[in-house]
Amino acid sequence: MINRGVRLNNRYVIDRVVGEGGGGVVYRAFDSNLQNYVVVKQIKESAASLLESRAEADILKGLKHENLPKVLDFFEDHGRVFTVIDFIEGISLSEALKRRGWFGQKEVLNWARQLSRALEYLHSQRIPIIHSDIKPGNIMWNERTGAVCLIDFNISLAFHKGQKSVTWLSGGYSPPEQYRNMEQYCAYLERVLAGPTRHSQAPGRPGQMWGSQEIGSTTKIFSRQAFANLEPMINSKVDERSDIYSFGATLYHLLTGRKPHINFLNIVPISAYSIPLSEGLSHIIETCMELSPEKRYQNGMQLNLAFEHIYELDSEYRRFWKKRFWGNVASSAMIAGGIFLTGAGVLVKGREGQIQYQAYVQEAEQLLEDGEAKKASELIEKAQKLVKNRVDADALELLLLYQKGEYDACVRQGLIMLGEKQYQIKGEADRKKLGSLYYIMGNAFLEQERNKEAADYLEKALEYQEENPDLFRDYAIALARCGRIGPAKQALEQASGLDLDSDSIAFASGEISYAQKDYLSAQKELSDMIERTQEKQLKERAILLLNQMYVQCGPEYLNTAIYMLEEETKKQENASNKKLLEALAGDYLLRGEQSRSVEDRIRALNQYIAIYNMGDKTLRVMGNIGILYRETGNIQEAQKMAELLLDQYPNDYQGHKLLAFLELDKQQKKENSQRNYENFRICYENARTLYEKQEQQQDEEMELLEQMYEDLLTGGWYERQR
Repeated sequence: MINRGVRLNNRYVIDRVVGEGGGGVVYRAFDSNLQNYVVVKQIKESAASLLESRAEADILKGLKHENLPKVLDFFEDHGRVFTVIDFIEGISLSEALKRRGWFGQKEVLNWARQLSRALEYLHSQRIPIIHSDIKPGNIMWNERTGAVCLIDFNISLAFHKGQKSVTWLSGGYSPPEQYRNMEQYCAYLERVLAGPTRHSQAPGRPGQMWGSQEIGSTTKIFSRQAFANLEPMINSKVDERSDIYSFGATLYHLLTGRKPHINFLNIVPISAYSIPLSEGLSHIIETCMELSPEKRYQNGMQLNLAFEHIYELDSEYRRFWKKRFWGNVASSAMIAGGIFLTGAGVLVKGREGQIQYQAYVQEAEQLLEDGEAKKASELIEKAQKLVKNRVDADALELLLLYQKGEYDACVRQGLIMLGEKQYQIKGEADRKKLGSLYYIMGNAFLEQERNKEAADYLEKALEYQEENPDLFRDYAIALARCGRIGPAKQALEQASGLDLDSDSIAFASGEISYAQKDYLSAQKELSDMIERTQEKQLKERAILLLNQMYVQCGPEYLNTAIYMLEEETKKQENASNKKLLEALAGDYLLRGEQSRSVEDRIRALNQYIAIYNMGDKTLRVMGNIGILYRETGNIQEAQKMAELLLDQYPNDYQGHKLLAFLELDKQQKKENSQRNYENFRICYENARTLYEKQEQQQDEEMELLEQMYEDLLTGGWYERQR
């Protein structure tokens, strides 16, 4: 080890040891030239001796990829070989696993796509660069951006064309070919499994079994005979396919919480785990982890292509194309023999339509996860046009409306779907999707505070998703809001029995305490949960509920609510959270009404403008902006917003209503003899006609306009103007 403070190459001052990778010792050092921290890696002598030339090492310095660190320098110092790379912010996924235990498909798939692109880049170099030590400890994760970076790639394997094996092992992640011979492999197994921490005790997702054998159990006999089928793979050539295996083993660990067993014959396929995992991702991981290199993806290019077409890897797609291949062969033979089936083209077209439908749906799901609502909407519409009676795309349409906060439209469209369509329910997946449709509607009703309907639809969803703990949680909340405290507690107990996470339990418990008017308990449960949870959506719901409780408790708690929301929206992760910003705007308006404060109206206006600038051009947001412009005296901007409302929502009364008020304001500033209320009359009558056509809750402002109109009629203003 090199001591702290030692200067290398007259430039790099060693700060501390970061770790020891397969190829050498890694240090953080201060670059006195660039005045920032870098990573300096000392290549082990056994690896350093394989370097062929400085010119070849310079190839690494030419690498440039967003998911790889930049290689800054390569030098020798007193016979020792060093590389210098960027210092990457974040934590290793190894450290993240220690904190979290395991990760869900959404996060892992995001990382996998980034890493597969990095491997494609490395493997496509003129001389392919082999990392040879891919594992969670060599992947840095920036929690703020979600980006990952593959670090510590092995410099020697970039150049030594005759290299057959590496000189280190990362048990569980290294493929068979990285072991020199069968004796070394068996000795390695005996040594590791005899250690103080047996592999079978590695933490993982709790309660997961495969048949009667616990996942991670070990075999007890390590003889050549036991590994006869494995021996041909031991000490075969290390190449791009070795990286593919380690990549798959890394995803396996991230998803299951368990490192793949060091005994290759004891590795349980990831598809045997009872975790929510798409068939496509499961297929990719199991292909990567084939013991025979010939059966794996052959390089990063093939791997990345698999991720680009992951939806094509589900069983329905593969069965279709397999059948189509043999169908084409048979059809050719039939045509050659004078046989022609007129219906075959229609059948194939129908199956092609189903496959294309599934492709649209899966891509739309991913776009929704990535926040690409507009693109997702286009694909959902294509899928619905292609196949009329499947539930997947309809459920996604409702989810999109729900995520946009268009709860009225969500409920209205859901009722149409359930009333008019006869869905094809062919299996468990279709049942769960139909359950999702009811689930989304139940939550939309909750947002509208139509709690009885919410409880009914969530109860219906449970018929299709009887083991969904989140569904039981929301059902408990709906029951509590209906005043059915006993059943609500029972539903929450059922959710807990299904391993509902502690944060969700605390949130639902807070809802129940709030429904019982036990505000102190609710405040404690919700505040504690907000402080500790990493679940963004759950945290948002808890903040909004706590805000609602403070507002309901009276004017003396309104400042507490405002302070809480101000602090939350200052945080980077909430700076663009439209629900929290709108809740804060509502609190400002309420305080402004109580104190007659123009400043609070301006604060509310600024919140709505921020939401509008984020792309939320809903009727509600635009209408509030127009009204607040008027109330704060900015008549010109209010007029512009009224015209925008008429342009974008021509069938709604809100734009005409705002114009009517602006006309009243305009005439009030004139002398009586100069006033003309004809434009007001036109705007009011347009607003009233549209208002009466819509199923709206009673609008007090429309009632005020009606009273003003009646007063003008009674006062003879219109007769005078004739």
